[in-house]
Amino acid sequence: MTRLPDSHKGQNGKVMIIGGSPEYYGAPILCSLGAEHSGVDLVYPYIPEMHREAAKTQSLNFIIHSFKTDILTVADVKPILKLSETMDAVVMGPGLGTDPKTQAAIKKLIMEIDKPLVLDASALIYTNIVPKIGVLTPHHGEFKRLTGEEPTPDIVQKWAKDLGVTIVCKGPEDIIAYNDQLALNKTGNSLMTVGGSGDVLSGLIGGLIAQGMSPFDAGRRGTEILGRAGDTLAVLQENFRAQDLAANIPFIAHDN
Repeated sequence: MTRLPDSHKGQNGKVMIIGGSPEYYGAPILCSLGAEHSGVDLVYPYIPEMHREAAKTQSLNFIIHSFKTDILTVADVKPILKLSETMDAVVMGPGLGTDPKTQAAIKKLIMEIDKPLVLDASALIYTNIVPKIGVLTPHHGEFKRLTGEEPTPDIVQKWAKDLGVTIVCKGPEDIIAYNDQLALNKTGNSLMTVGGSGDVLSGLIGGLIAQGMSPFDAGRRGTEILGRAGDTLAVLQENFRAQDLAANIPFIAHDN
């Protein structure tokens, strides 16, 4: 992404990541790393307090905020909304879990956040309640569970039109759709089934949006970058972790 020579800290993207629960601490951290390596200036993980120390070990740049309890609840909605007003994009879902109290908070946040919003994992629970501007990032199984239909390009585009959002349907061939725009991403490989790669992708997409890309272009470019990062790593080693994918993003994003 091109930066103005006289820009200052924060002008090149601020992203908040809302995620985590007692069982899942890695997902929001991996998502935050995806956002950080996208090139944004500032990343704000909003996570359970019990995961604060783990997050701090992964980046010196994270500006960490915590839920009032071990899970996201409606008591967190007001402070999250206040912080979101200062953001350029928000990513919600990685590791949040399915507790009914969390689902109620997710629903309120989707309806009230007034910034571009990327929904992943646990936040993909209401197909009739979607961000005002945003991206849904289901994998093939989640798409079928949410819609009852197989995710072919035509079907994904139909749902994107009906819901008025960008859909990034993850799979061996990623499908990215918004209104009349449709793209397929064929980069990537089977080593990317490793846990957390989808979390990195949602953070990367959020980071690209925060830097000025449209949600559709961020989905298209994000899937391509992450797939190429995975392809590069697959040449060098027999397996890799999601954090290896995140760390390889800057080398891919700036080489063309």
